[in-house]
Amino acid sequence: MSGGDGSPAAGSPATGPPATGPPAAPAAQPERLRGYLEVGVASLANGSIGVMVTYADMPATMLLFLRMAFAAAALGGVVLVSGSWRDLRSPGAPLRLLGISVSLALNLILYFLAIRSTGVAVAIFLSYLAPLYLAFVAPRILREATDRIVYVSLAIGLAGMGVILVPGLLLESTKLSAVGLFYGWAAGVMYAVYLLFAKSLRGRHVRSTAVVFTQSAFTAAVMLVPGLFAVSAAHYHYSGRDLLMAALLGLVNTAFAFSLFMDGLRYIRVQHASIVGYLEPVSAPLYALVFLSQVPSRWTMAGGALIVTAGILVVLFGREEAEPELVG
Repeated sequence: MSGGDGSPAAGSPATGPPATGPPAAPAAQPERLRGYLEVGVASLANGSIGVMVTYADMPATMLLFLRMAFAAAALGGVVLVSGSWRDLRSPGAPLRLLGISVSLALNLILYFLAIRSTGVAVAIFLSYLAPLYLAFVAPRILREATDRIVYVSLAIGLAGMGVILVPGLLLESTKLSAVGLFYGWAAGVMYAVYLLFAKSLRGRHVRSTAVVFTQSAFTAAVMLVPGLFAVSAAHYHYSGRDLLMAALLGLVNTAFAFSLFMDGLRYIRVQHASIVGYLEPVSAPLYALVFLSQVPSRWTMAGGALIVTAGILVVLFGREEAEPELVG
């Protein structure tokens, strides 16, 4: 016997009785693995940012402007040819695109201010608390429940971050000013907000290239005046190496890596993506070893092992992505 649409009726011999055992394995396992792979590769690529910034003598604000300008220019052609610019007009997309652009710009500015106020180690640790915020906020905003393995992996990942940053906290002249701590905390909050907007846009099938193009163009516009002011104040003269670093940051670490990360968000939970994103600080010392001959310390290797363990736990035992019920 079949239902009114021609499909077998419930409980018929064709379908058997309703399942009462444990849930079956996720049907979209290859797509889930694709999401983890894309987020992981993007995070590993972004670990090279520190090396490129070290090679460049350009003022940081101008370097950031050129980075985003190169990314917007590269992705502008892709968006135009592929037709993904039409995604920008889909219902609910414009406000979300404004939100993701503002949150990214604020994250970058606040992170820079935190480094100047508290030092690199403290700024990095505070800004990478974003997964902690997502674990509690995502279930309420995205209707995306946080599974238990996230809390376990998060604890291991944060412990790894702490181990990596111990030498910096002990050796550098750490300035724990209230303003600096606020900047670092706010940078982490803005990164969490950025990821929530990114997940929301991917849930509405706005293509990753369109999202990254929009946020890059917005950030470039915001940083243009501060960049020009910094160049004038420092009496800086442009060099070929600095422009090359800016181009690499824009094309590799923004146009490519951001688009890849954004695409991976479609297939995995945002809490999982934020933890896998810890691969970025893990890979940074490896780039420094290869390009700057800076040998990583035992602290760095031990912390990296913990972070990799956290990522493996999420991939192996994390729940599959469910279609989010986006609100707001």
